[in-house]
Amino acid sequence: MIKSFSACNRAGIPDEADLELINKYALVPLKKEEVFVFSVILCDNELDRDFERFSEESLYALEKLFEGKTGILNHSMQSEDQNARAYRAKVIKDGSKKTADGLDYMYLKAWCYTVRSEKNASFIRDIESGIKKEVSISCSAGKKVCSVCGKTGCSHKKGGVYSGRLCFMTIEDITDAYEWSFVAVPAQKNAGVTKSAKINKKENSMENILKSVKNGESLTLERDDVKKLSSYIASLEKESADGRLYRESLVKKAKKYFAVAIDSLSGDCVDSLLENQTCENLEELCSALKKQASAVIGPVPQLLREEKKTDAGANSQFKF
Repeated sequence: MIKSFSACNRAGIPDEADLELINKYALVPLKKEEVFVFSVILCDNELDRDFERFSEESLYALEKLFEGKTGILNHSMQSEDQNARAYRAKVIKDGSKKTADGLDYMYLKAWCYTVRSEKNASFIRDIESGIKKEVSISCSAGKKVCSVCGKTGCSHKKGGVYSGRLCFMTIEDITDAYEWSFVAVPAQKNAGVTKSAKINKKENSMENILKSVKNGESLTLERDDVKKLSSYIASLEKESADGRLYRESLVKKAKKYFAVAIDSLSGDCVDSLLENQTCENLEELCSALKKQASAVIGPVPQLLREEKKTDAGANSQFKF
């Protein structure tokens, strides 16, 4: 499994404590001036472009596993693409920032080094200038837990919305960490390329979202799109409830008119006739039956008027 994140580079010469940690991985002790150090954010607990996130426990597991791991380019398995090594890692909590699902933001930061040499000169220059910035990690995990049902291996699709809830997977039970790489486009939304995310956000109008749903197309939603869709669904549910109440009132009225205009029909027959009628048809039917009832018995009798609710308070039986 490969995950990509943003790199926070702060390059320089190591202090004595850092140099001591670095020399644990060197066969020949290195001097300060021979080493170039920088820091990267390896991973965090924010939702990434694949609609996955690391749990807090996973970050702490990776904290231990990434110490000493090699840094390469584009996940290449060639030894000549090894450029750096992580010599220290730490999970950092940022209480001033929240993730998309409302958690306190946390990230795994690693301090890394490479050797100052003619071969690495352009690599170091790329880091210093911000050209080499985004990173991706390679690790393995025991399971991914669905945010909708809390299960693994379910039928919910990442990025889908179910009853107003965005589906994403939480990566848990980390078993190993292999390497970290510099990449061009990481999975983490806040890392490097952000223009495409902004463009998608503009294109995901409610009209386009509904069109994709109707056509059965795959759909990726940003957090604001989910809120917008949830609000739209809530308004539809309210309109649906109001529509049901109005239809029930029309059915009740039609049954009363049937009882007077065509009293030979059984209750079951009337129910069957009214069962699948639209509100428009019921309105037309009530109008026709009302005229028929008036022709049969004259002005509409008390029987067809709306029943008044009686006061069930104290001594109500003595009130007229």
